[in-house]
Amino acid sequence: MRLHPILFLLFITTQLSFSQLKYGIKGGLNFDSAGDIVVITDQLKEQGSLNGKSGYHLGVYAKVNILAFYLRPELQFTKVSSQFDNQSIETSRIELPVSFGINLLGPVSLFFGPTAFFNLSQASSELKLEEIQNKTSMGLHVGTRLKLGPVGVDFRYEKGLSAMESNLLSQSGVPVGGQINTQPNQFSLGVSFDLN
Repeated sequence: MRLHPILFLLFITTQLSFSQLKYGIKGGLNFDSAGDIVVITDQLKEQGSLNGKSGYHLGVYAKVNILAFYLRPELQFTKVSSQFDNQSIETSRIELPVSFGINLLGPVSLFFGPTAFFNLSQASSELKLEEIQNKTSMGLHVGTRLKLGPVGVDFRYEKGLSAMESNLLSQSGVPVGGQINTQPNQFSLGVSFDLN
């Protein structure tokens, strides 16, 4: 009789029984580098980077503590703005980060993991855009968190791994061609609060 799988299952069950489940709400600011744009007219082709502006995120999370480690899935709504030639572009998306963390010194922890991005909308008052071609994308995030009782403050960097492109149809009513890529590439500062 092999005892190794049985001992392993017993160990995992014991650890999970000592784990602690927390859940709560979160929000914060996003600082997105915004992406790239290509504008094609009859006279010229203009290529450049969108100027990033701050945005915000609001959401919920759950956290399972297991010894010095934790697993923390989150669900959040994010809205970011960017600019091109004084024309603003608003992007809204749902983000699903799943963090694997390790508690280091007292209230400080490090975390990393994958993030799923689901684009909801992209709008501009001066630019007419087609729908984003790839509505879903995956990315990675890494960060650090300071936990003081029920309050947590985290700083993270997130990077999308694939393009989120939409075709540019007109600029201030004038037909043009080109593309906008709003692939996430952002720093965020968040505050969370445990509800239990």
